[in-house]
Amino acid sequence: MRYTIDLNKITLANGYSIEFNYKIKKTLTVHDVVIIVIDPPYDVIYNYNVFAISLTGDFLWRIGEIGSYCWESDHCPYVEAIVNENHELVLFNWCDTAVIVNYQTGQVIRTYQTK
Repeated sequence: MRYTIDLNKITLANGYSIEFNYKIKKTLTVHDVVIIVIDPPYDVIYNYNVFAISLTGDFLWRIGEIGSYCWESDHCPYVEAIVNENHELVLFNWCDTAVIVNYQTGQVIRTYQTK
C-alpha cells in the first residue's frame, strides 16, 4: 500500500496524512509523486485544485493560474489527470483546456484546447 484515500484525506504508507478542504476526486502516481485532484462543490470557485506530494508527504506543488480557452466562465476546476502516450502529465479542466505540466515541479510545459 502506497497510500489510502478517505473522502478528503490521503494517508501515506508511512502514516503521514493530509486533509484537504474538499473530497479527493482522483489520485495518480507518477514515479514517486502523487498527483491529487480535489473535487470542489459546484457552487464554489476553486480552480487551483491539483496538488502534488511525494510519497513521504513533502508538498511539491499546487497548480497555478492558467489561461483558459473558455472566456464565458471563471469557474474552471480541473476534472481529470492522465499520463499520455508521451509519458507527460496532462490535466484537463472544466473549460476545455488541457495543461501539460512537469510532474515534479508543476511547471507548465504547454496548453491546448480540447474542444
